[in-house]
Amino acid sequence: MAVVIARSAEEFERLRARWPRIGWQREEAELDYLLLRARTQPGVIAPFALVVAREAGVAGRIEERTLPARLGDRTLVAPKARVLRIVEGGVVGVSAVQALRPVLPEVDAVAFPPLPVGSDLARAARELGGLMRRQPLAPASPRRRLVLPATFEEFLASRTRKVRDGVRHDSARLEEAFGGARHVWKLHRPEDLEQLVGALEHVARKTYQRALGAAFADTLGERALARLGLERGWIRAYVLYCGQEPIAYWHCSTYRGTLHLLRTGFDPSYSRHRPGIYLLIRVLEDAIADPSLTVVDFGAGDAAYKRQFSSESSLEREELVLAPTWRGLRTGVVRAPVLLGAELARRARVRPAS
Repeated sequence: MAVVIARSAEEFERLRARWPRIGWQREEAELDYLLLRARTQPGVIAPFALVVAREAGVAGRIEERTLPARLGDRTLVAPKARVLRIVEGGVVGVSAVQALRPVLPEVDAVAFPPLPVGSDLARAARELGGLMRRQPLAPASPRRRLVLPATFEEFLASRTRKVRDGVRHDSARLEEAFGGARHVWKLHRPEDLEQLVGALEHVARKTYQRALGAAFADTLGERALARLGLERGWIRAYVLYCGQEPIAYWHCSTYRGTLHLLRTGFDPSYSRHRPGIYLLIRVLEDAIADPSLTVVDFGAGDAAYKRQFSSESSLEREELVLAPTWRGLRTGVVRAPVLLGAELARRARVRPAS
C-alpha cells in the first residue's frame, strides 16, 4: 500500500484533496486546524501526517516536550523528549498505525490519544512498541457519552429520581436568586469571536483550572483557533450571565454529529448556586433540540456529573510507544520506577478491606 508522509505545510497541501476521504473523528485532525496549531503552539517542531492508500491515516505534530511521571501530586521525573503526538480523533485504520514503524527512529516517542481498551487500534499501538518499548502500567479511564433522546423530557425521565429532583431544585434556586438578570448566550457564529473570547477569559482567570493550565486562555493561538472553529462551524460556547457579567461557561466543539465538552469553568463566588451544572443542563437541552447532533461526549474522566447525565461508557487508555533509540530507551528507564510506584499506590487505595 502507498504510504505518504507530510512534515511541512507544503507537503500537507499536496494531501488536501485526499484529506476529506479519511474518516477523522475530531476537528483537531482537520488539515487547517493541524497546521494552525503547529504554527501557534509553543514547542511544536512540525505538523505530521501519515496517509495509507485512501482510507487510513494518522495526524499529529512533532513536539519538544517533557514526559512527566508522577507519584500522587508530585512530579518526580520529567525527561525531555522529541515526541510525535497524535491528536484526538487523528488515528484512523490499523494499517496507518503499523506504517509508523519506520518513523520511530526520527523521534523519542509516539504519544497516542486515548484509545478504546481492547480495540484493534489499541492493540496495533501496543504492538508497535513491543513489550519493552511501551509505557507500562498506563491506567485506563472511562469516557462517558449521552446518546441524545428525541426530547428533553425523555432525557429527564431516563435519569434517576434523585438526579431529576436535583436538576429541578438547582434550576429553581438559581433562577429565583438571579431572576430576570439570568440569561444564557450560545456563541457559535464568526461574529461572536470577541464576545466568546472575552467572556471565557473573564470567567477562566478566576478558576482553579487556570492554575492547572486546563482553562481557556486569551492567547493569540487560542484566538486563532477560535476564529477558525467559528468559521468552520466546529466551535460553540455557552455562557451564563448574571446581568452583564459572565459567571460560567462550557467550551464545546461539534464534529460529525457529536458535541464534545472541551472545557468548563465558573466564578467561584457563585458556587453555592451551582452555575456550572445549571448551564450544563441548558447545553444538553440545546443539543437534544439540534437535529444535526446525535451524541454528547463528556470526555475522559469520571466526574459525578458525567455519571449522572451519560447513557453509555467505555474504557480508554493513552498509549506511549518509545523509539528504538538511546534517548527513547533512556526515557522509558527513567520513568518506569515512578510509574510502578504510582500503580502500587493506586492498587493500595482501591484494595478492599479484609
